[in-house]
Amino acid sequence: MWIVVIIGGGVLTAVIQMAIQGFPSDQTYVLRTLLLHQFVVSHGFIAVAGFIINVLYPERTAAKLGWPSGPFQIKYGFAQLGLGVMGVMAIWFQGNFWAGVLVTLYIYGLSGLWTHTQEIMRKRRETGRLDWIETGNIVLDVIYHLVLTWMSLQIPGVWSFT
Repeated sequence: MWIVVIIGGGVLTAVIQMAIQGFPSDQTYVLRTLLLHQFVVSHGFIAVAGFIINVLYPERTAAKLGWPSGPFQIKYGFAQLGLGVMGVMAIWFQGNFWAGVLVTLYIYGLSGLWTHTQEIMRKRRETGRLDWIETGNIVLDVIYHLVLTWMSLQIPGVWSFT
């Protein structure tokens, strides 16, 4: 579950920023900083890593996953890069743009839900056992998106329709 380390990296950089600024006590500022660092650091890292492994090393990546390599990996790698670019753009574009970043993350999360579910079913057919790592990935992804959504709802202007 390397994703926990990546999410933690975003939290750590946010805490460092707030420590440098003397730990502001404004809840909105704290949530905005935490959410922004998830966009920039966590998703930025996922984007760069996803681009590298899927575009530059597609055969090796597919072999590690036990999947056939194919041109879909190139498309997937560029899609991940686009998600990361949106995360970095969230530094300069805020408000409703952040809602767009979140919706893109939700769609990306659905792709993970789909593939992890397919892997659980495949492994169950092959071994007769439930893959707790894949199941844990699904649970973690759902919790993560719920937390991001809750934080975004506390920040004025993210989900405004005016």
